[in-house]
Amino acid sequence: MAKANDRKEKVAEEFLDQDVYQPVPMGERAAWYSFLAIFIGMWASLAAMGAGVDLGLKLTPWKASLGLFLGYMVCLAFGYFVGEVGRKEGLSTPALFGRPFSSLGRIVPALFVFGIAGVFIGVQADAVGRVIMDVFGWEEAAIAGFVTNRAIFSAVLCAIMMVTAYFGIRYIKIVSWVAMPFYLGVLVVALVLGVKSYPGGLPGILTTEAHEVGFEYAFFLGVALYAGFSALLPDVTRFVRTRGGLIKALVIGYILSTFIPIWGAVIANVHGVVYWKVFSMYGIAFGVVAAIALFFAQWTTNDNNCFASGLSLSTIFRALNNKWEKVPRLNRKGATLVPAIVGVVLAFVGTGAIAPLLMFVGALGAWLPPMAGVFIAHFWVVEKRSKAKIETKGLAGLVAWIAISLLVHLGIMPWAAITGVLGSFLLYLILYYGVEARIWGENIVGEQVKEESA
Repeated sequence: MAKANDRKEKVAEEFLDQDVYQPVPMGERAAWYSFLAIFIGMWASLAAMGAGVDLGLKLTPWKASLGLFLGYMVCLAFGYFVGEVGRKEGLSTPALFGRPFSSLGRIVPALFVFGIAGVFIGVQADAVGRVIMDVFGWEEAAIAGFVTNRAIFSAVLCAIMMVTAYFGIRYIKIVSWVAMPFYLGVLVVALVLGVKSYPGGLPGILTTEAHEVGFEYAFFLGVALYAGFSALLPDVTRFVRTRGGLIKALVIGYILSTFIPIWGAVIANVHGVVYWKVFSMYGIAFGVVAAIALFFAQWTTNDNNCFASGLSLSTIFRALNNKWEKVPRLNRKGATLVPAIVGVVLAFVGTGAIAPLLMFVGALGAWLPPMAGVFIAHFWVVEKRSKAKIETKGLAGLVAWIAISLLVHLGIMPWAAITGVLGSFLLYLILYYGVEARIWGENIVGEQVKEESA
C-alpha cells in the first residue's frame, strides 16, 4: 500500500510540475476551493493597488471604483471561456496555443507571454522593496559603487518569491492561502482607519471631484489589471476538477480581487499620496504588519508570473525541438529559472516606480485580451462546430491577434477592453473560414474532450 501511495504521489508531482504537454488526469485534480486563493493572489499586487491609487487621484472615486469593477467583470467573462478550455483539456495555455496559432506559430504568443510576465517580476519585486524601505524610513544609499541597499534588498526579496514558482503549483497554492487572508485583512483595517480619519467619511471620499481622466480610462484599467492572468487561466484551471467548481472559484476570486484597486482609489483621497507612502501613514507598528502583508501578497503575484513565463519558455523550446531535433527540450522547472534570474536582475537595477508598472499594465490590457479572443473563437466556435480538435496553419490566429492588438495599443479602437476581445474573435473567424480553411482545409488532430460539469 505504501509503495502504491508513493507511486501515486510521484505521478501527481510529475503532472503538477514537469510535463506541460501531458494533460493533468482528473484523478490528480482538486476541488475548486483549493485554488480560490491562487485566483485572488494572481493579481493581488502593488500594480493593482498602485494603479488604483493613481486613478483615485485623477477621477472621482465612485466613478473610478465603478470603472474598475466593470473592467474586472469583463475579465471574468472572457476568463471563464479561456479557463474552461484549460479545465476540459487539462493543458496549460502555451501548450494549447499550438491549435489556434499552429505548432510553430505558437512561439510568437508564447514569446510575448514569456517576456511580459518575466519582466514584470522584477518591476513588482522592486516596488515592494521600495514600499518596505519607506515604511521603515530606510533611505536608499550606496554600498559600493553603483550597488545600493535598495538594489540588494529588492533582489533578495525577488529571489525568495521565485522559490515557489520553481517548485510548482502546490507550493504556489500554500503561499497564496497564507498571504491572501492576511493581506485582505490589512487592507480592510487600513480602509477603516482611513475613512474614520476623513471629515466627510466614506461618502465624502467617494464624491471628491476629479476629472483628469475619463470613465473609459478607469474601465480599461480595470480590464488591464486582470487581463494577463485572465488570458492565461488554463495554467491553473487545468488542475480544477469540475466546471461548476471553476465558476465558483472565478466569481468569488474576481470579486474579492476587485477590492484591491478599489481600495487604492478610495484611500488615495484620504492622504493624497503615491501608493508606496500609504501604509507609513498609520504608524510604525501597523506599517511593519502592512509591509509583511504586502510582501506576501506580491509573492503570490510574482510566483504566478514566473510560473506562466516558465511554461511559455518551455513551450518555445518544445516547438523548436519538434521542428529541429538539435534544439534541446526544456522542462518546466528548468525554464522557470530563466525568468526568475531575469526578475532578480531587474529588481536589482531598480524598475519599481509607478511609471513602469502602468506601462506594463497598459501592455497587458492591449495585447492579452485580443489573444484571448482568438483562443475563444478557436476552441468555442471552430472546434465546437467541427466536434474535433483542429490544428491550424496559424495565419488567422497570428494576424487577428497582432492586428487587433496594434489597433488597441495605438488607441484606434475605442473601449479597448471589449473591442480587443470581440475584434480578434470576429477577425479570426473571418480569416479562418474565409481564407485559411479554404486554402488548406481543416487539420483534425483528435476528438474533442468530453465535458465534466458536475
